Amino acid sequence: MSSKACQLPVGAVFLDRDGVIVDLVPDPRTGTNESPYRPADVHLLAGAVEGLQALRRKGFILVAASNQPAAAKGTVPMHSLQAVHRRTHELLREEGIELDSWRYCFHHPLGVVGRLSVECACRKPKAGLLVTSAAELGIDLGASWMVGDSATDVEAGHEAGCATVLLQHPGSTHRRPPRARRPDYQVLDLAAAASLIISRSDTLAPRSRLEPRKC
Repeated sequence: MSSKACQLPVGAVFLDRDGVIVDLVPDPRTGTNESPYRPADVHLLAGAVEGLQALRRKGFILVAASNQPAAAKGTVPMHSLQAVHRRTHELLREEGIELDSWRYCFHHPLGVVGRLSVECACRKPKAGLLVTSAAELGIDLGASWMVGDSATDVEAGHEAGCATVLLQHPGSTHRRPPRARRPDYQVLDLAAAASLIISRSDTLAPRSRLEPRKC
């Protein structure tokens, strides 16, 4: 038997970015609220900092899992999406918050940019972003949560085997069709989601990061 120590899986909170951590922005082309495309439009939502800090104190791995198809659609260049990511990361860092991982799907099956216009395994409602994160970071999906503001977030969480929390952001009602799969819980913002998750962490408990065991 090997004497090498290994880690038990731990619980994570997967988070959609826009409508959960970052506020949505009106898109003049569609008339709906969508992801920000410029760093100047990136603003943290009320409750986001409080919620992330609480989850971090509890010992959860924090992973952003977000669809970002604007470059595939030709709406903005990829460097604009990268600049928005950097600004989001910067704003969180100013609050003392570092997520463990950022996972983006840049694909869209109906896009116009060839290399990004594919049917992929990572675009939510598929569970690819969550499943690959779990494999790479040692995450126990059964002790994890998916928090998002859309039906695709809920579906991805269910497919991965996570508990699901739907944030009822007033600007993203168009992302929540009435016949969509129901979440396990519904709350108003990330602070409320964190309180809910922490209050139930005795039954879905992350095993803090972690005592080693023998393989």
